[in-house]
Amino acid sequence: MTAHAPAAAILATQDETIAIVAERRLSVAALTALLLKDPDYRLVFEARGSTEVRDALAWYRPLVMVDARDSAFPSPDGPSDRVETRLVVRPEDCPDDFASSVQAAIKRAQAMPVDSGSRRLSGREQEILIQVARGKSTKEIARAYAITPKTVGNHVGNIRQKLHLHHRGQLVLFAVEQGLASP
Repeated sequence: MTAHAPAAAILATQDETIAIVAERRLSVAALTALLLKDPDYRLVFEARGSTEVRDALAWYRPLVMVDARDSAFPSPDGPSDRVETRLVVRPEDCPDDFASSVQAAIKRAQAMPVDSGSRRLSGREQEILIQVARGKSTKEIARAYAITPKTVGNHVGNIRQKLHLHHRGQLVLFAVEQGLASP
């Protein structure tokens, strides 16, 4: 039997980020499709290969990781500022129960205590950071996400505070350094 390189999909809701990791892209796609039936979920990123999957997990720091692999996948290196909950999915599991299992895992993870000094970007904050790095104005971002410019400003302020940055130029530089935008 041939070993497969892992694949992953990063999904986000308004508040949380979820990762699906499997040994085959088809498995990731199938599980992703089950979650995307719910309009609250959106696909943020897809990764292929051990290095890309590990980097995606380190960057997005999902609250819940759905593990649909036969072997354990190591957690990303470095400090984790959120408690990661692993939901293990087996081939014999019922697809109809998958979305509710993910929701239950999210609720369990949210109920766990988190270090009060922890800082991580939400899925929406990550999306807005990417738009800022692409040179989009507050009004353009607001239109793209159907939110008010004030809400965009609040997100940008939260991002700057969490990343300890002082202006948009630093946000752009940070996003470029993280590979989220090209220079």
